[in-house]
Amino acid sequence: MIPAIGKFGAGVATRQISRWEFELLEDLIFNDPVNGLRIVPAGFVSNLASIRILREICRWAAVAAIVGALFLPGWFSVACWLISVIALALYGLVVGYGMRSSILHDYEYTIGELPRAACDAMYERANHTGDGTARWRTLGLFYPAVRIFGASHYTKTPASPGFFT
Repeated sequence: MIPAIGKFGAGVATRQISRWEFELLEDLIFNDPVNGLRIVPAGFVSNLASIRILREICRWAAVAAIVGALFLPGWFSVACWLISVIALALYGLVVGYGMRSSILHDYEYTIGELPRAACDAMYERANHTGDGTARWRTLGLFYPAVRIFGASHYTKTPASPGFFT
């Protein structure tokens, strides 16, 4: 069954295969208004939204703040706490949103069929209209993040054996 334009065909079924990787158990279908029907095949492995870096920044900045409070000048500890709080706030704003659109985006980046800008634009549409993520969250957080940090991942085959080459 073909989903409505701008919508996903159904929910997503995955299984966790490692700490950061999830395998798609059935095809994921998105009917993009610009690029048409997009199908991510079952068996594709994704790391979802790739936001764990924010959690790690929060964790290690907090550790540095504690250690810095003991051995270094006061400004260092304050700066580390500030970084930790900002990273935690950003993590809280994005965690749990856009699972299907993130899998679609990982797949499109992996196959490299579309130019990177087109993949990112499709991600924005899929995240907002397909996954129902608020427009401010999509355009203010998710879309800028893929535009800024995604270049190094476009058509690069990750070390994971589950990605297609």
